[in-house]
Amino acid sequence: MVGTEGTLGAAAGQEPALEAAAETAAEGADTILGFIPADGVLGRIFSMDTALKVGRVALIIVAGLVLVGLAVSILRRMTRRRMDARTSALLVKLAQYLGFALIAINAFEAAEVDLSALLGAAGIAGIALGFAAQTSVSNFISGFFLMSDKTFAQGDVLSVNGLTGVVTAVDALSVKLRTFDNQLVRIPNETLIKADVANVTRYPARRLDMKLTLTYGTDMDAARTALVGAVLGDVYALRKPEPLFLVRGLGDNGIDVLLGAWLAADDWVEGTNSLYSSVVAALSEAGLGLAYPTITVLQDDGAPQKTARQPSGARR
Repeated sequence: MVGTEGTLGAAAGQEPALEAAAETAAEGADTILGFIPADGVLGRIFSMDTALKVGRVALIIVAGLVLVGLAVSILRRMTRRRMDARTSALLVKLAQYLGFALIAINAFEAAEVDLSALLGAAGIAGIALGFAAQTSVSNFISGFFLMSDKTFAQGDVLSVNGLTGVVTAVDALSVKLRTFDNQLVRIPNETLIKADVANVTRYPARRLDMKLTLTYGTDMDAARTALVGAVLGDVYALRKPEPLFLVRGLGDNGIDVLLGAWLAADDWVEGTNSLYSSVVAALSEAGLGLAYPTITVLQDDGAPQKTARQPSGARR
């Protein structure tokens, strides 16, 4: 009897302690980390559900970036072997943009964000952005037309609107040229679509057209022999195709002649200098001269002064 009463007394003595522990547990359930209220703003932010969402979103972003980077790297290697630099760069850029878009969509879904509202807002923002970025969009689309046209590639020499340079970079929005005086020029793709573009180094050989004016009274057979011989005797001139000799017409100062010589594209600068020197030497050796503008002034006593042009080959 005494033992039973002792047991009951001990249990009654433990009841306040159990009640205090229960109250403490209840208070802990209403807080996060022991000091953040669960029903407050911070409690909603730092809840377990939010932590899981953040973890899923972070995992999707990290994994997506890794996969996109791997896919872009493989695509870049494949396109470099089978396509030109311009086509390869555009395809790589397009793959990157598509990959980032997929990552963003999956991240929003993992965060349980309603995409319908975002798509509605994106439609309105897209209209405003379209007006603001229409030039960039036009350049991007023009890049695909240039890619299909295959007019030039990296390393070619282009002449655009009187500007000549070597193509150093082919991007999604523009093409960069390095001029021969070492300046960097950026040309938008839209400009290349609209402008007249000349690819100077597209073919392995180029023709140098030398426009000469010979004096009246020149023996044209002797001139043809001397000029064509000068071209054929030059070390840089190609034998095939043959040199071109053409009488273009009778000008104010003399007989206009076109002398065409073919050069390898890689020898253009050296060949141009050498050919002009060879032509001048051949004309001098043959006793032929180039015409130049001359003016003869005729004046009679008591008569008004008259000015007349005379061919340069005439003797005074």
